[in-house]
Amino acid sequence: MLTRDLIFPSQLKGRLTSSSVLYSSSEVILQRVSENGTKECHNITTRAAYFFGLPMPGNEGPITMSTGVVHKFWIVSYAADGRRRCTGGDFYETDLSGHKWKSRPPITDYGNGSYLVELKVDKGFEGNYTLKAILLYSNFHGMDKNPEPWALETQVFQLQIHFVNNKIQRPSPLPLCTSKSLKSAKTWLGKWTRMKFDESCKLDEEGRYRCLPDDEQCDDSQCSGALERLESNGWVYSAHCKFRIWSFSDAWKCLDGKKLFFWGDSNHRDTVRNLVNFVLGHNIEIPLMTRTFTLNVTNPSNPKQQVRLFQVFNGHSDSLKNYMGLKSLSVKEYRELVKEEFFRGGQPDAVILNSGLHDGHAWKRTQDFAIAAEIASYFWWSLLGGDGCKARIVIRNTIATAGHARASPSNPQKMAAFNSILSDEFGRRLKSLENLMFVDNFDMTFPWHYNHDCSDGTHYGVEPSLSPWMDRVGHFNFVDLMLVHVLLTGICL
Repeated sequence: MLTRDLIFPSQLKGRLTSSSVLYSSSEVILQRVSENGTKECHNITTRAAYFFGLPMPGNEGPITMSTGVVHKFWIVSYAADGRRRCTGGDFYETDLSGHKWKSRPPITDYGNGSYLVELKVDKGFEGNYTLKAILLYSNFHGMDKNPEPWALETQVFQLQIHFVNNKIQRPSPLPLCTSKSLKSAKTWLGKWTRMKFDESCKLDEEGRYRCLPDDEQCDDSQCSGALERLESNGWVYSAHCKFRIWSFSDAWKCLDGKKLFFWGDSNHRDTVRNLVNFVLGHNIEIPLMTRTFTLNVTNPSNPKQQVRLFQVFNGHSDSLKNYMGLKSLSVKEYRELVKEEFFRGGQPDAVILNSGLHDGHAWKRTQDFAIAAEIASYFWWSLLGGDGCKARIVIRNTIATAGHARASPSNPQKMAAFNSILSDEFGRRLKSLENLMFVDNFDMTFPWHYNHDCSDGTHYGVEPSLSPWMDRVGHFNFVDLMLVHVLLTGICL
């Protein structure tokens, strides 16, 4: 663990306070990536990282902090010779985990080798936590077309923290999310929490983790509805608001007669299947390489109710191939296919758009992806921008790739940047649309991306199975199932 119990350097404080630009701004990302390599210090690799601003533990015990307070500290990057890095571009993965809490503490790249981390645990979630930071890439190397040789995956520190409440109290209830709660393209600062769980829960004969009673209800501070519908052993995601966990009857009441149109990578296929099987009461299979398809789904309890689901794959203009991404829109036949499916049987009632993991492989330069995102936004404006468009449009961020895929061309550093670029571009182009929304699936998946408990590396919604899974049998799919309920909030409320 690299720590220094030092007064924060005055020259560092001056440089930091002179900058107010967050790394999440797409303009700043593009500028910094384009400038990378133009100064001598850009080519110096980070070899050590130190943190400043946290209290040091006494007698080698845990650090004690208060809940309900934002605690700020700095990670500072250093070269092998002990000098501070003069520029940004290092990608630190931050993780805060406890028995009832998992989150990604937000980190801001100030462009001068220093990174601000903000740490907060809500009141009512006192207990012991582990805080760790991992340097995944230095010098913007995660943005390279072939980043694998540059992947570091170096843990720079791991701390034990004991969070205490100033007084005994329950968590304050969050407001219930509606479609209006999803209007901003800003990065979500969410967390996964659990108030109810069964430590003895085991994988069942169907490869599922059904740990709680079917009628077990959410703690109203974190979600609304029947918690066990997530099959997460109590874990549920919340952000600036809490989400509804949709019942079979309420979901059908909303979706009856609607057409939903999905455009994105193969994670959409999993999401559609999980919607149909876990919420709408069916048990269908969608073959692995079936990426563009239409489903007409009938309520098994009421044949008069039906929803139409359309999925068009955008990883390649040929749905049997990969790694073309938004470049697929350069193919006329593919554009015509998207238009045909989009208007088949009338315009959609809801449209869920995602650029996808394939863009991580497709583009040599970040600027090229930005141009492709602009072209894609024009294309979707041509379909959605007509007078009186009432469709609910959700821009769904791409996931954080997990486990071994953290070093892939679709690694978290690149996907975080691409998500920001695409959301900003679509937000500008489609801003006049009444029902434009954003869902930060990157933030939802990030706390679970360090291993393969919930993901095969590139998918979080793989159907339950007793087949071998990485180094074990069994996996969780509740991260994608949570996304299903978040999307239903945007579509229905």
